[in-house]
Amino acid sequence: MSFPLPPIPDRSTPADRPIPHDIVTAYQLWCGVLVLTVVTLLFGAFDLWNGRTDLVDMMTEMTADTGTQELSRSDLDAVIPLVVILTVVFGLAIVGLLYLAVRKMCKGKNWARMALTMIGVFMTLSTLPTVFGVGAGAGGSGLALGIISIVQAVLTVGAIVLMHRRESNAYFLRLPEN
Repeated sequence: MSFPLPPIPDRSTPADRPIPHDIVTAYQLWCGVLVLTVVTLLFGAFDLWNGRTDLVDMMTEMTADTGTQELSRSDLDAVIPLVVILTVVFGLAIVGLLYLAVRKMCKGKNWARMALTMIGVFMTLSTLPTVFGVGAGAGGSGLALGIISIVQAVLTVGAIVLMHRRESNAYFLRLPEN
């Protein structure tokens, strides 16, 4: 009794293999997702900055409820710019890491495809409440952020599907061409 041999991986360098069109399109979709992520990040920072008085009021009430008066209102008000700056910096760092994974995905790294798939599934599932109207904020900004997150989810699902098609699998797994 004989069994078929598994396919022998192609040992050629990734530069020797052409990038499938599905991967190029997935790259473009991921870039769209990342641009929308930056827009959402900046929009959130802008909203945080505009609502800083409400945030300081809430933090002042929280410190009054605990009985500790170590921070005054002016101290809390002085921290808000730092919070906004740190939010933007950390958000852009995460976007940069995601872009690095997208670039590695284009070079045929299977770990990058798997990481992007897991992150994309999480992003898409976290958008579901917005689709049903639960996660949308109030007013025009909530509507705009809801639409952006839905568009991000659609782009993410498209990129994930394209990364797992037959030609893409052969590219990532370095299977020989038939």
